[in-house]
Amino acid sequence: MNNFFLCWKNFLVRKGVVVNYPLVLGVWSLIFVLLAWIFSIRFETNDDVVMLMISSGAYSGTPDYHLVFINVIYGLLLKALYTIFPNMEWYTILFALLHIFSFSLIFWIYSKRIITVFGQLLLLLLLLVLQARFIVGFQFTTTAAIVACAGLSLYFERGRSHKYVGLLFFFVASLIRFEAAMLCLGVYAPVMMFPLSGRIRNKRQFLYTGLVLSVIIVLPLFAKIVDDQVYKHEPEWRYYMNYNQIRGSLNDNPNFTKLFEADSDYSVANLNDLQNLANFIADPAILKLQTIVDVKQSLDIKPFFDKLQNVETWICSYIYTIVCVLLLVLLLLSERMATYRWGGLLSGLLFFILLSWVSLNATVKERVFLAAIIPLMLIIVLIIACYQKKIWKIIVSSIFYLLTLHTIIMQTVDMYAVKKEQRQLAVKQIDLIQRYADCNFTPLGAGFTLEGLNPFSVTSVFKSLNVKMIGNGWMTQIPLNHGMMDSHLDLVEKPILIFMAKVSQPVLYNIQYCINKNYQIETTLDVVAEDELFEIVVIKKKTI
Repeated sequence: MNNFFLCWKNFLVRKGVVVNYPLVLGVWSLIFVLLAWIFSIRFETNDDVVMLMISSGAYSGTPDYHLVFINVIYGLLLKALYTIFPNMEWYTILFALLHIFSFSLIFWIYSKRIITVFGQLLLLLLLLVLQARFIVGFQFTTTAAIVACAGLSLYFERGRSHKYVGLLFFFVASLIRFEAAMLCLGVYAPVMMFPLSGRIRNKRQFLYTGLVLSVIIVLPLFAKIVDDQVYKHEPEWRYYMNYNQIRGSLNDNPNFTKLFEADSDYSVANLNDLQNLANFIADPAILKLQTIVDVKQSLDIKPFFDKLQNVETWICSYIYTIVCVLLLVLLLLSERMATYRWGGLLSGLLFFILLSWVSLNATVKERVFLAAIIPLMLIIVLIIACYQKKIWKIIVSSIFYLLTLHTIIMQTVDMYAVKKEQRQLAVKQIDLIQRYADCNFTPLGAGFTLEGLNPFSVTSVFKSLNVKMIGNGWMTQIPLNHGMMDSHLDLVEKPILIFMAKVSQPVLYNIQYCINKNYQIETTLDVVAEDELFEIVVIKKKTI
């Protein structure tokens, strides 16, 4: 096969075709467009849709840079683009461009290191599988992860110009999702550390190596400080960011859901109000910052060994992949000629340790798992390509490698089925909302499948509707909602319509119970529009 590869390479040279980065960029642009068309690109969650709406002005009426999960520096860029060119969906366009540049850079860099056609095929397969998965579930965390890996790959190239571009890419990744970029760095760094440490001969080289490894995190940390300071200097936003941090740590904490399985005499807060928080429609006036801080503290004092059960949970969720990666790393260690084998071992351990640490107080979602496994899989490709004439090792390692990719492929298949259904639901939901114009409405939890909308036309869709959406969930207490929904009492007195799936009736009944408990108002429900799956409901005061 290598002879075939050399013949093909010589043929291209004779024809004057040079496989340089512009060519790779052009090819990957076609790949991205083709996959986006085949899989009908959609956002994975409604988080991206809401941040898009904030940045474009579809949510509050004017473009805003307060994107909550994305750094304000990136938000200012989006705000400027939406202000100058309001008819283009810049949130989605920038992500698409970052995908194209990042995947093409990774393929170009690693294909230069891998000299065998076998290794290049493994690399191409990995990148195609990841690109398909990321298109089916377009998302800011996975976008940050692939941009971070491209930046890290460039940064540790020898050329100085490569380092500057690598710094820029990693910096951009940290703006999009700081935690995802740092997770990639944690897994990727050991592979870079071992080759660099091999060149240390004196104190000066030691200091230089430390500088090379540390400089890349200076700009992201500075940007993180800037982001924190911007929110701290705006009192309403400071309160909201503190609130949302605690709220997120509760909603994403497996220990939180266990409260509703335990004794009903929970003393920190009323369980019915907390149930609304768990259903992503908390009452801002009842569950204030100090209240949810007290709830979080009651969970934090749980014994460490109780939290270890969460480690077991995430391992069981991905046991198939973990076993394959473990066997693969152990097998690769036996290849003495592999340059990155000890770095690969440490990267594998850090992959496991970092995700276990995350799982103590949070759920290891698929996007977090993918953000950690991308750099590890790139490292594994490099090590496999180092094998020299050891067919059995190549065959066995390739089997484990393909089995690992199989997990990502199955995730893609499952998500594609979900997205296909969401695309159809989004059309029906928009049609249902159009029947009731000139009103404010709020989705009940995740009942409104915003992620089913075309990511290149979200803003135009909402601007064409005569309705105002008021977000809840992580939008609870956000300054953009002040004056529109400051408590569940507004659901009754304004009123604010509730868009919901018909199967969510128990959640609505709990809201009614809490309104009666907290405001001494008995209510009744009135359905103003419905179809076979969804309904728009208004909560009214019960009349005698």
